[in-house]
Amino acid sequence: MNYKKTLFWVLLAALVAGGTSCSMQKRLDKQIGQMIVTGFHGDGMGENTEGFAAIENQVKNGHVGGVILFDVDISGLVAQGMTIPEAKKHIFSSNIKNLEQVKAMNQHLQDIAPGLLLIVIDQEGGKIQRLKQEHGFAPIPSAKEMGKGDPKKTYAIAYDLATRLMELGINADMAPVLDVDNPNSPAIGGLDRAFSDSTAVIIAHGGAFARGLNDVGVISSFKHAPGHGNALGDSHNGYTDVTNTWKEEELEPYKELVKNASPCATVMVAHVVNGKIDTLPASLSAKTIQMIRDMGFNGVIISDDMDMGAIVNEYGTEQAIEMAINAGNDILIFGNNLSYDKDKGEKVHQIIKKLVREGKIKKSRIKESYNRIMEMKKCLGKQSQNNKR
Repeated sequence: MNYKKTLFWVLLAALVAGGTSCSMQKRLDKQIGQMIVTGFHGDGMGENTEGFAAIENQVKNGHVGGVILFDVDISGLVAQGMTIPEAKKHIFSSNIKNLEQVKAMNQHLQDIAPGLLLIVIDQEGGKIQRLKQEHGFAPIPSAKEMGKGDPKKTYAIAYDLATRLMELGINADMAPVLDVDNPNSPAIGGLDRAFSDSTAVIIAHGGAFARGLNDVGVISSFKHAPGHGNALGDSHNGYTDVTNTWKEEELEPYKELVKNASPCATVMVAHVVNGKIDTLPASLSAKTIQMIRDMGFNGVIISDDMDMGAIVNEYGTEQAIEMAINAGNDILIFGNNLSYDKDKGEKVHQIIKKLVREGKIKKSRIKESYNRIMEMKKCLGKQSQNNKR
């Protein structure tokens, strides 16, 4: 009789432990998923059905917390050895055909997500606009052009932009750029992405642009910390060192704008190496991210595209993921546009889970980012929330 009782309690304890373990695993899966934003192929209207089915599964499973939209796909050309600037001259449509299609696609992805899905875009203005006039979307001026005018007008432009993005179901815009204007910088000044070479002007207009987005409930992103404007190389292509060109004043816009930032504001860290701060790329540097935290920023910190050459060429995917999370990034972006894998989000999720299981990333580090992300999502516009809590 005692033996039977003992066996009963042993079995019961095993069942409880198994159920608890399963529950904990599901919670970890959910938390990891929130840290991943990935690009995908397909438009939800029948083009590239295999790619779109893959992202549907990743969204449904909660293994990605967000998607990022592109109007062109250059992954095939880059894989063939073509340079990124050359590849961008060739148009291969990706997620964006017209406004009706974008709205329907976003609504579908939001509907199948177990929680609120981030739907991200790069809509800075000027040459960096995924939603173009040819798609039926009213263009906005470049940051350089906005920087020559009144910050009140910049606010109005961003507010109107956010309203139109929200109507399409897009709830996060990776803007504004806080980099200083240097015309010799191929990735920033050369594309008119900076408001000015004056940090005071950058603060005025960058702050106005972010407020315009945030006041509608669209997430903004101050980028590219700690400063990409004086980079004479392009981190899309490979290793980019700003040690000898970066100036301390490039931190001023961050110091001024992040300390009282909206819950809807994020900071994006660059892949540039700044030896005055650390020997690692900023996105993999705990020193750089702690510096942003020491400025008083308690919100979400986002990596630049982890598929960029500056990262994958130097570190490979798994090592870079481990370093980026341990450095303090809350969200990792995998644009899936420079190189493509239909299961990119799922594979990143599995890598992170493996690193946690091996003890290379602590569960507490995952939970910390998850809590920040969920707090940020509370600020999103009502339409974007789609009645999800």
